[in-house]
Amino acid sequence: MANLHNVFMEYNNGVIRLSDAKRQELIAVRDGLRGRIMAGHFEHDKTAGSYDKLEFQSQGSFVTDLIINPIRRDYDLDDGVYLIGNLASDRRPAPEDYHKMVIAAIGGDYDGIEEVIDKQTCIRVGYKDGFHIDLPIYYAENMECPDLANRLLGWVMSNAVEFIAWFEEKAQSGFKKGFLTESTLFSEYERWITDIRKRDIQIRRLVRYFKSWGDLRREEMPCGLIMTILCVNNYYQHERDDIALKETLVLVEAALRKSFRCDRPTSPVGEDLLRGYKNKDAFLRYLAQFIENAKQALLEADPQKACKYWQNSLGDRFPCHFAPTYHRPASVTTSVLAAGAAGSRPWLQ
Repeated sequence: MANLHNVFMEYNNGVIRLSDAKRQELIAVRDGLRGRIMAGHFEHDKTAGSYDKLEFQSQGSFVTDLIINPIRRDYDLDDGVYLIGNLASDRRPAPEDYHKMVIAAIGGDYDGIEEVIDKQTCIRVGYKDGFHIDLPIYYAENMECPDLANRLLGWVMSNAVEFIAWFEEKAQSGFKKGFLTESTLFSEYERWITDIRKRDIQIRRLVRYFKSWGDLRREEMPCGLIMTILCVNNYYQHERDDIALKETLVLVEAALRKSFRCDRPTSPVGEDLLRGYKNKDAFLRYLAQFIENAKQALLEADPQKACKYWQNSLGDRFPCHFAPTYHRPASVTTSVLAAGAAGSRPWLQ
């Protein structure tokens, strides 16, 4: 059975995991957008005076380090816009007004921005380089209980920090929700980012593998949030990533065959995120193919041949050039003959 743990590590570290340089590049773009919003947000008539200050908070896979380098290089960042105030929901301007305020603050003289889209739950800022930043807007008196500005549903309680805390608890990383809501813990948060989170662990790697597989057929696959929940809820730990991934896939499939649903672990708890998903049959078919390729790879003795099975599911970016050369063990007959020849001393007869 070929051991391709090291090839998976190369795939993670050199291909799909966000490098420090790329992370800093995205942070620079994000901070530039924050600066535009911060400079112009007070100028909107309908929302002026309805909140005391504006803050930002990174969300999602960028914080948990589950973001991957997508094949198309169209990175997806989530950056929450928090309006801190004490008005009850029925006394605030409408969510649509805050959406318009953020769009106006971004301005029309776009610097590298291709388009600004007003979506139901966020403002999407698309850049000419191909990636985008989603800006969900929250109103909060207490950062623990923010309301999301949903253009169609109104004010909806939603706390993105809860999902980060849920994942990090599963990862046993020592993360605290206060890192993102309490300024007094900022220095501790900085140490967590640069020390603990940077030390990669298997559960993060497996989520990236799962998401990178989904990236190949993005239009048919569930979103990254669903892929993360499915992987975490069915995580199988093993010292080797190739075995851990295969066993996790088997558990994911078994769970979905039993009940095709994915329950949100945070508010609103129990919401089925797969409700309304239209590609169930295709997803289960691709998943079964992935599992079959994984099984064949683990049965194959030749690492380079085994790697091709993984590549069938993970694509050409999976680095098979790191797979070691196979050295076929000598057969029993050859070994016996070799031992006999070595022991023969005809000159002594």
